[in-house]
Amino acid sequence: MTRTAQSAEEFVLATELVCKHLPLADGIQLRAKVASTLKSSKVPEQNITKDERKTIKDLKKAEDIIILPADKGKSTVVLDKVEYEEKLTTMLDDKKTYEELPAVPTQKYKRKLVSMLSNMKKEGKISEVKYKQLYPTAENVPRLYCTPKIHKPNTPLRPIVDYTATIGYSTSIWLADILGGLVGNTQHHVKNSQHLSEELSKVIIEEEDILNSHDVGSLFTNTPIDQVLNIVKNRLENENGF
Repeated sequence: MTRTAQSAEEFVLATELVCKHLPLADGIQLRAKVASTLKSSKVPEQNITKDERKTIKDLKKAEDIIILPADKGKSTVVLDKVEYEEKLTTMLDDKKTYEELPAVPTQKYKRKLVSMLSNMKKEGKISEVKYKQLYPTAENVPRLYCTPKIHKPNTPLRPIVDYTATIGYSTSIWLADILGGLVGNTQHHVKNSQHLSEELSKVIIEEEDILNSHDVGSLFTNTPIDQVLNIVKNRLENENGF
C-alpha cells in the first residue's frame, strides 16, 4: 500500500464507513490494522519524467479544461470546460426529468429518514445497533458530475450522483445488500459482457434471421419509480418470505 496525505484521508474515511457496519471489536481491529499499514507505507519513487510531472501540474491548473474518466474503459478524457458545462446545462434543462428545488431539502429528508428508522426500531424490524449504524450523521449535499461517453457520437455525458457522506449513504448500502439477493434470479439476467458473449455463442442465426439489440436512453432517469418499488416489494415478499 502506498499513500499521500490525501490518499491517507481517503483510506481513513473508507475505513470508518466500513467500521460502522461491523461489530465493535472487529471495527477496532480493522482500524488498528489500517493505521499500522498507513504508518509503515512509503511513497513510491516517481515513474514519470520531470517534464511529464510539469505537464500534469499545468493541466491541473488550467481553468479552461476539465479532466474526467471516460464512461467506459480506463481512459482519461480532457474536455473543453465551456463545452462540458453547456452539455450539462442542456441535460438539466430537461423539465421532464429534472426539477429545480427552491431550497436545499437535506434537513427535511433527514427528519423523514430518522422518523422511518425510529418506527422500524420500535416495531422490532431493526435492532438498536442497526439503528445507530443507519442514523444519518453526515449531511453533505449529493454532488452531480458526468463522465463522457467517448464511444458514442458527439461524446454525450452520463450523469452520476455521488452520495458519499450524505444522509442516505449508510441506508443505501444496507438496502443494496438486501436487494442483492434478487440479482441473477431471472432467466434474462447476464452477469457481464463475457457472460453475454457466452450466451450469444449458443444462439444459431439462420440466413433469414436478424440479430437486433436495443439500448435504453437515460435508463435511470426514465425508470418509473413507483412501479419499480412495487416490483421490488413483490419480489422480496414472494422470494424471501418477508
